[in-house]
Amino acid sequence: MKSVFEASNTVEAHMMLHLLRQHGLAGRVEGEYLTGAMGDLPVTGLVRVVVEEPDYEAARAVVAAFEAEQPSDTAHPPPPRGSGRLAWAGMGLALGIVVTAAALRVPAVDDGIDHDRDGVSDERAFYSATGQLLRMEIDRNLDHRIDAVVHYERGMPAREEDDDDFDGRFETRMSYRHGSLERSEVDADGDGLAEWRATYRNGVLDTATIIEPSTGLPLRVEHYRLGRLVEAEQDDDHDGRLDTRLRYGPLGEVTARAPLAQ
Repeated sequence: MKSVFEASNTVEAHMMLHLLRQHGLAGRVEGEYLTGAMGDLPVTGLVRVVVEEPDYEAARAVVAAFEAEQPSDTAHPPPPRGSGRLAWAGMGLALGIVVTAAALRVPAVDDGIDHDRDGVSDERAFYSATGQLLRMEIDRNLDHRIDAVVHYERGMPAREEDDDDFDGRFETRMSYRHGSLERSEVDADGDGLAEWRATYRNGVLDTATIIEPSTGLPLRVEHYRLGRLVEAEQDDDHDGRLDTRLRYGPLGEVTARAPLAQ
């Protein structure tokens, strides 16, 4: 894993992590549990977002593009390294809300991020009474409707629901293990059966399964390595059994085809 972004706090790190995920890049936050023991000492460099090495250049491009869009404020001295990179307006107010909520033992919500500066928050974070991140609600296409909800446990993402066609229905479900994507599924027609399912290893796509809606059985199972399709088993005669194995070359071409032993 390679560090692609150094944050001034854990919330900033998770904001960047979600931005990367919106661009199809998996990663995780490291060092967030170290900040609790630091007291008043600077924490710059402890909390960072890391990605797999093959995704590093693409992730850096996303980070650089986002930072380039942020307004600079020359009327004030420059902030410490990493602070304000996500232009989280009202951070002081958010911190005050969290502290007050902790004192009153009630949930808290921050004032969010307004990416298109239209006065409506496009990302909002919800916290427990002790200030622990519980949930993120995101409007990815900026239409003032939430289309991604990420639930956290112990400061790390645990599960997620997405509306990937932006029709108001959350058809995509994802689950995480140790902060890395582990499983995802899509119920495109809303009948309760996920027609597409995928598994991941440490956040990297491993297998993808296409389900036959009429039977609920696998129609095709694909195997990936470093994001590239290398092998697949499929049910050519639609009898409910995978009967053919395909192997693929580096350009996605079929290099071998053979029947599966029954």
